[in-house]
Amino acid sequence: MKLAVYQPYLKERGGSEKVVREIAERSSHDVTILTLLYDEESTFDSFQDIDVREVGGEDNPDSFFSQALNFGLKPAFKKLDLEEFDALVVSEAGFGSPITVRNNDLPTIAYCHTPLRAALPEFRETYRNGFHSLLRPFYPVMISSYNILESAGWRNFDFVFANSALTKSRILDKGITSEDKIEVLNPGVDVDGTESGKYGNYFFYPSRFEPYKRMELAIEAFEEADTDGFELVIAGSSADKDYVKKIKSRAGENVRIETDVPAERWEELYQNCYSVLFLAENEDWGIVPLEAMAHRKPVISVDEGGPREQIIDGETGFLVGTGAEEIARKIEAIASDREQVRTMGEKARDRSKDFSWQSFIERFDQKVDEVADG
Repeated sequence: MKLAVYQPYLKERGGSEKVVREIAERSSHDVTILTLLYDEESTFDSFQDIDVREVGGEDNPDSFFSQALNFGLKPAFKKLDLEEFDALVVSEAGFGSPITVRNNDLPTIAYCHTPLRAALPEFRETYRNGFHSLLRPFYPVMISSYNILESAGWRNFDFVFANSALTKSRILDKGITSEDKIEVLNPGVDVDGTESGKYGNYFFYPSRFEPYKRMELAIEAFEEADTDGFELVIAGSSADKDYVKKIKSRAGENVRIETDVPAERWEELYQNCYSVLFLAENEDWGIVPLEAMAHRKPVISVDEGGPREQIIDGETGFLVGTGAEEIARKIEAIASDREQVRTMGEKARDRSKDFSWQSFIERFDQKVDEVADG
């Protein structure tokens, strides 16, 4: 079967891009990725070996407003050439669903990483404050308008995969699909490709540079902790240049910032780190904790969102509050107990085996077949 996978943009090295890449590489179907913007240098190199077709030619947006316009509103009026395909999969991280307004003739499945975060009640104030002061009064109108467009797009999904139980609950709370049309399918991890048992003298925070990832909290906690001989390494793709500048200006002498690291360096940092930090605000799933555990690294994560579904507190890592002092005390505790880190690392590795890309793709392909067959 020929499968079209619509990913609004390929311009980062994030979780949604990883999921789309794994579908394209592992599915038993013939997969073509359709995207409005393909920035080869800023996303995973492996997309160069996949059939990727740029169908929009959009410029890389420099603000949330332009992103919403180029990847949210414009696609609602775009007609794609889908005659050669048997089914459509939409990668939904907030801006995917509008493409179905005019492209709804094929059996259609959504893989939802998150509904639009800016429209979720717990994030609205954060995103509104990120707007220019002159635009803030219009924010509620913009979100209400997009909710109408989002609902119109979601009506065309025959079935929806949610990446976590939290994402599923957010979807159902919005009322944009029904319980009988949604299922949780967690992203996986390549356990066999992540052998590691080394524990260097640095804590690692791998993530995209975005405000909700709370990297400044990681710096504050690390600098408060008594960790003589350790440093903190923060690395990831740098789509938000202003936030990168903020983090670099905040970093002290024991904090190293690396942006847009290649795959080889990414793997090296995972393999040799002591422990992994993950402090994102109410992350829907978060692949980072899973990747860390596959590398035998215990994770210190905030007790929010998707990490709750992955980390076994006290065994494979720690779930902590969002206060810098509490995080600092946990960093100190494991920094002084290397044997505990090794023991937890082995348990973390075993835990990661519960999440595999193989089981992910088997269920994914099975459901695509069911939906396509009607």
